[in-house]
Amino acid sequence: MWTEKQKTWGAMGLLILLHAVGFISWHTSWASWVSLLTPIHLLISFWLLVWFAGGGQTLKFRLLMVYLLGLGVEILGVHTGYPFGTYVYLEGLGPAIWDTPWMIGVNWAMLSLAAGQWVYGYVAELPRWQRHLIAASLLVLLDFLFEPVAPSLRLWLFAGTAGWMNYLGWFVTAWGMQAVLGDTVERPNALAGVLLLCQAIFFAGFHLWPVA
Repeated sequence: MWTEKQKTWGAMGLLILLHAVGFISWHTSWASWVSLLTPIHLLISFWLLVWFAGGGQTLKFRLLMVYLLGLGVEILGVHTGYPFGTYVYLEGLGPAIWDTPWMIGVNWAMLSLAAGQWVYGYVAELPRWQRHLIAASLLVLLDFLFEPVAPSLRLWLFAGTAGWMNYLGWFVTAWGMQAVLGDTVERPNALAGVLLLCQAIFFAGFHLWPVA
C-alpha cells in the first residue's frame, strides 16, 4: 500500500509527465493525434485534482454548478459575443453542444478549484472575498498565456485577437465561480499549485517554441 506522501508525489509526477509529454508531442508528427487526446488529458488532470481536494459531496455538487455555469457562459459567448467577444471553438476540446465543447466546463471547474485552493493555502487569513478576487486575477493571468496559442492548439479562435472584453469577462466569470465554490476550497490541496504551474509552463512553452 502506498502512503499518503507517496500518493501525493505520484500524482504530482503524473501531472508533470502528462504536460511534458503533451508539450513535446505537439512538436512531432503525432500532433494531430495529441489534439484528439486533449479531452482525456484534461479529465485525468481534473480527476487527480478532485481526488486530493477533500470537501466530499458538497464540493462535488459545487463543482457541478461551476461546470454548468462555465458551459452556459461559453455557449452564451459563442452565440452572442458576450461576455468574451466574438470567437468559435475548434476541434481540440472534443464533442460539442451548441457549438461549445462539453469539456470547457471541466476546464473552468478544474482551474477554479485549483486557483481557489492554492490561494487559500497561501493567504488563508484574508477575508473570503479578497481571496476570491486574487484567485480570479490569477486565472486572468493564465488566460494571457492561453489566448495567443489557443488557435495553434486547435482550441478556439477569436475574430481578430482576444481583447480587453475577453479578460474582463474571464475575471467576472472566474470571480463568480469562486463565489459558487465558497468555503469548499478552504482546505489545502497539494496538487493545486502543481497543476497551475504545469498549465502556466505548458502554455508559456508554446510562446517560446510555437507549433509549426
